[in-house]
Amino acid sequence: MSLTNRTAHDTQSLRDAVRLRAARQGRVFRREDLSTWGHDATVVQAMVRKGHWRRIRYGVYVDTDDLRSCEDDASLMHAMECAAAVKALRLPAFVFGPSAALLHQLPLQNGLADVPHLVRYPYRDIRALNRSTRRPQSLPDVSVVSHELHPAQLTAWEGIPIVGRPLAAVSAACYARPDWAVGLLDAVLWDGSATRESLDEIIGEWPLLRGIGTVRRAIKLARPGAQTILETLSRVRLVRAGLDDPALQREFRDEVGLIGYADMFWESLGVIGEADGQMKYETRVDIFNEKLREDRLRALGYIVVRWTWDDIMTDPKAVARRILAASQISRRRAS
Repeated sequence: MSLTNRTAHDTQSLRDAVRLRAARQGRVFRREDLSTWGHDATVVQAMVRKGHWRRIRYGVYVDTDDLRSCEDDASLMHAMECAAAVKALRLPAFVFGPSAALLHQLPLQNGLADVPHLVRYPYRDIRALNRSTRRPQSLPDVSVVSHELHPAQLTAWEGIPIVGRPLAAVSAACYARPDWAVGLLDAVLWDGSATRESLDEIIGEWPLLRGIGTVRRAIKLARPGAQTILETLSRVRLVRAGLDDPALQREFRDEVGLIGYADMFWESLGVIGEADGQMKYETRVDIFNEKLREDRLRALGYIVVRWTWDDIMTDPKAVARRILAASQISRRRAS
């Protein structure tokens, strides 16, 4: 049935059915998808003309309701742009680099995922990516690299083909500043999706990837135990400021039982370090419980030093001086 002969109910039913299917592949679809799903593909132009669907890349469409639902969420919008790029490529491709890190919710500098980043198998035709639409939308150009890919390194994110978390971290780290590169590797070591050995293996498999030298240097500093990017940046910058490498997530107990785990601990100084992000203590109860925890640590003779994002990013040497000053009054300082 042509669109002109459809009732408003029929049109809405078509939109609902297509949105349901498209949700399984990043909210986007091609004309061929409509035929596969049992719909009349000749209605595309009319649906675009009436404002129900929008073309966001050559031959790739999205329902305008889905587009609006993503406009206020940069991550969702980027995911849709990546899905559209994969669809435009037609041949097998996977979200990669900063784009993959963003979708996997790995710590990422602002601005790195400025365009969709994809990886494809070698020797494929990517001319589809270079075709422009008559009414281009916000989707910019696409960064594509070629490399042999192992099935174990591939997965999907809401139906969008994507590399797994370890390869996402390594490939995104190639684009990152050195300290942030360490943070990306720390993140997958912390959640258990990678080990030092598996990261070394991935790095060895990508010797020609631009920026891989940054990752080779970063892996030497990466350690399991950092729960947040703030903890990684703090550790790296404090060591650079002259402190010893701290123990991470050290467990503390007293006669009552478990007190908790410290972000960082310098045993020779008798000082515990806590990197306080904005979301760490969300309620008054959190703050009160943290005060009790710190009181118990002080009762054991330790000194707790805290710092914020601004502190460590602005003047890490000042934070290091506070830690050294605290060590002078710690009853647990090594003699």
